[in-house]
Amino acid sequence: MQRRRTSGLSNAIVQISRRATRIAQRITGPLALLAVGIVLMSACTDAATPAEDGPIVTVFGGYRGVEAERFAASLTPFEQQTGITVRYIGTGSFAKAIEARVADADYPDVAIFPQPGLIRQYAQQGLLIPLDDDTQATVERSQETAVSAVGDVLYSVWFRASIKSLVWYEPQVFAERGYQVPTTWDGMMDLTNRMQTEGFSPWCLSIESFGATGWVGTDWIEDIVLRQSGPDIYDQWIDNEVSFEDESIIAAFETFGGIVHTPGRVFGGTFRILNAPWTKAQDPMFEDPPRCLLNRQGSVQQANLPSSVAIGTETDVFVLPAMDEAQPPILVAGEFAAAFSDRPEVHALLEYLATPEAGVGWAEAGGFVSPHHSFDSRLYGDDLDRRMGEILRGADVVRFDASDLMLPSVGTGTFWTGMKTYVRTGDARGAAAQIQAGYPTIELYEAE
Repeated sequence: MQRRRTSGLSNAIVQISRRATRIAQRITGPLALLAVGIVLMSACTDAATPAEDGPIVTVFGGYRGVEAERFAASLTPFEQQTGITVRYIGTGSFAKAIEARVADADYPDVAIFPQPGLIRQYAQQGLLIPLDDDTQATVERSQETAVSAVGDVLYSVWFRASIKSLVWYEPQVFAERGYQVPTTWDGMMDLTNRMQTEGFSPWCLSIESFGATGWVGTDWIEDIVLRQSGPDIYDQWIDNEVSFEDESIIAAFETFGGIVHTPGRVFGGTFRILNAPWTKAQDPMFEDPPRCLLNRQGSVQQANLPSSVAIGTETDVFVLPAMDEAQPPILVAGEFAAAFSDRPEVHALLEYLATPEAGVGWAEAGGFVSPHHSFDSRLYGDDLDRRMGEILRGADVVRFDASDLMLPSVGTGTFWTGMKTYVRTGDARGAAAQIQAGYPTIELYEAE
């Protein structure tokens, strides 16, 4: 196992060193000599260290805490073999923060976007740099999906994936109470009713997320639309060919309402849904006795679990069931790297992030799912991540998070605020009209 990991990382280092050579050939003056020296040094030593006066790439994203540390560690091979220093800045409210930075013309070299719709918007405004030929060739060789193209031009690379269509639960409680993991939506609702009858609040659910409050609710609607109306309606909905006020979308809101607006089904009720941080939604599950038993949340929740909770015993996941006998569709998300700066060292970083090898270190540490189907599942240091990779590879229907693909004024705007309205009022049609109003009267968002 270790030999395979070392070999994969060595191959990545070879590719990075080759890229460093190309950087040296494309940069003139003292910086070129520095880059050449770095390549020569890396050929003679185990690893070069980033030069203090060498090229620097600033990266802005939403990773914080442990995720920020692991992202930084995943860049170490790149920095050591190229001499390029990467300076990362993280925020808890990426969509609002990047909007403010763009408004102030305070651009990072690279941004790690959770919302490809923002990439598309900024690319159409001429603010982002298309991938260069080397990086695009890497993407074509190693990545299966490109969701942030504008026309035929690709602007980003998919770095990390996450699986959203999951329900967290307590295996020990299931065993003690005789509960079975449901395989259909009706079975899940029957289990919900049984839990409530037996004195539990079945669902742990919170949507508060600082400046991004509401996105947890959009995930629920997306998963329901995908199951209730199918992928074709889902795709048309993303493109605004199906309105939020269409009956198929209203039906999804009302299905969600059957959980959040039925008294006793969600621990803490409306107040806690709107005000408790989404990262803490699952915590009451681990009290003694547990105060809720189910939490629909993606694989990212692993990073928010109490340190004493072991996955597989104290908690585990099952895939949110389908509404028929078919294999359940899978909703995914992830982060995409795109550049505001057109410099060789920036393109070098993007090319590195486009490779499966860029995720090896983070995958070994845990909390990372590679978007590459070719990624060796034996490289995962965490069993849950390995299972998530297998779910992604084995799913018949996979769709990217709709709100992340929609026009940002809707996807990261009125859709988020409309979810707060719906949870508070229960008025599906009023919330749908509020969300739909986020689209401009004249469509200005067609790909050029």
